[in-house]
Amino acid sequence: MRIRNIAVVSLGIALTAGLTYANASYQEERPVEPEVISSSFGRGDGALGDTMKTSFMEFTVNDAAVTSYYQGITPDAGMELLVLNITTHVTQRNDLILYDTDYQIQWGSDGPLDYGEPLTYRDEWADFTGYKQYINLTDVYGMFPGVVTLPGDTQITYDYVYQIPEGNRSFKLLFQEFFEDESLGDFFTVSFIARDVERVEGTLGSIEEAAEVEEPVQE
Repeated sequence: MRIRNIAVVSLGIALTAGLTYANASYQEERPVEPEVISSSFGRGDGALGDTMKTSFMEFTVNDAAVTSYYQGITPDAGMELLVLNITTHVTQRNDLILYDTDYQIQWGSDGPLDYGEPLTYRDEWADFTGYKQYINLTDVYGMFPGVVTLPGDTQITYDYVYQIPEGNRSFKLLFQEFFEDESLGDFFTVSFIARDVERVEGTLGSIEEAAEVEEPVQE
């Protein structure tokens, strides 16, 4: 099941539980070593590199970068691109349908308006959002294609690309458990500060690999 706005749902959950959203800068106070985060009283809060353990899968935000170019994709005027490299591991035996909107982001205030879904979702509903891109976003190498059915005990890593207003670097990834009877489960957040990258020609993970290759010396 796809949900249009996790931020609206999660805001209601937080208010009901008497919780408040922490600023993403708190990650600087977290231990360097990644942790495995399970929910406590219906909620789990982690940071970049932590493994978030849900009822049917685990996920990790490996890296986060803000850029103006991702494999031919450019943002609208006044906007930038946020690229997240996320690993998802299905821990249940049954197949799991993973949608692009399962991982949504929030920035700025704690309200429901400062949020975004991956561009693959906006591409699907381009007639309604007005977003125009001269590229089939579901065919971009290494980018999550919009929807994937994963067998049990399967692990995948994809880039998720979001369009954000210029100037934002502190974010929260939002994930809300949903079950077949449409009931809500636990709510998870990953707070992080994205780094700046001028261009991403391949996947976000390939940037680190390229940095390890020495440039040839020209005579």
